[in-house]
Amino acid sequence: MSEREEAPITARLAQRPSLKLAKLRDVRPRDLGYRFIAGAVTSIVAGVVTLVFGARVGGAFLAFPAILGASLTLIEEQEDAAEAREDARGAVLGGIALTAFAAIGAVTFGHLAGAVALVLATVTWLVVALLGYALVWFR
Repeated sequence: MSEREEAPITARLAQRPSLKLAKLRDVRPRDLGYRFIAGAVTSIVAGVVTLVFGARVGGAFLAFPAILGASLTLIEEQEDAAEAREDARGAVLGGIALTAFAAIGAVTFGHLAGAVALVLATVTWLVVALLGYALVWFR
């Protein structure tokens, strides 16, 4: 594979993900503005869809990661395509975990106490997210 060719999203990572709080100083207000606008537009679209087609259809739009598109574009612009790809990989795993949360919530709310249903859905989200992380990054 040449240096310019992108590795597939299934390729093993050379470096494991990490958290560097010092990088927060590098965030530019303009970048935060892009993310805010992307989130606001997505929320408005979700609201309009809910009003036109009902809560079931509109609820699906609320699961859309509102700032993902803007974030990935900024990451690719400031870092490189490989970093953006890794963030996209994490977003996919987060979306799968959120879907598991929604499925458990749909099955349990109305049949169990609200707090119990919320705890079950949250634990499901956490387990699915951590298993996905372990499967992708520690294989």
